[in-house]
Amino acid sequence: MAFGPSYSYSLIRLLYGQKWSDGEASTALRYFCLYVVALAMNGTSEAFLHAVATENQLKRSNDSLLVFSLIYLVLNVLLIRSAGAVGLILANSLNMILRIIYSAVFIKHYFKDTASFSFRSCLPSGWAVLLFSGITTLISEKIFLDQQNFWPTFLIHFSVGLTCFCISSLVIYRRERPFINKIVRFRDHAD
Repeated sequence: MAFGPSYSYSLIRLLYGQKWSDGEASTALRYFCLYVVALAMNGTSEAFLHAVATENQLKRSNDSLLVFSLIYLVLNVLLIRSAGAVGLILANSLNMILRIIYSAVFIKHYFKDTASFSFRSCLPSGWAVLLFSGITTLISEKIFLDQQNFWPTFLIHFSVGLTCFCISSLVIYRRERPFINKIVRFRDHAD
């Protein structure tokens, strides 16, 4: 997700040509990459909520989901009319954000007596380098990528992204090496 928004135009240009990349498709893909992050956060937080909530808490959660769905319907109509496909993605993203906030409040309340819990500890290692890479590649796209002179400028933009990707991969690998080794051992396990 760190690289998707800044390379959505380039990907569509490479795969489908200038006709499609200069239209709404690349912008929609850019926002969709961010929407996937919201989907992942929502799925994880709601899964936890549904796993530990009492029956009454689940009823309140379902009532909130109904309210969020009504808000989503209104936003959907308004944003699709004003922004097309991007509006649809924004409406979905706002719905996910409302649901994430609800789940986050529940999770914070659930762990209120636990001093060792923090949302920051839930972030994957390497999140800062991914954020830095995402910002760097967005800046690279704005500075280097010229739609009229695509190929020479794309190579510069691609090089910036490749460098950021390699650095991000190295940092994450070093920080997550025990977890990666555990997954490899698990995969090799034969029953």
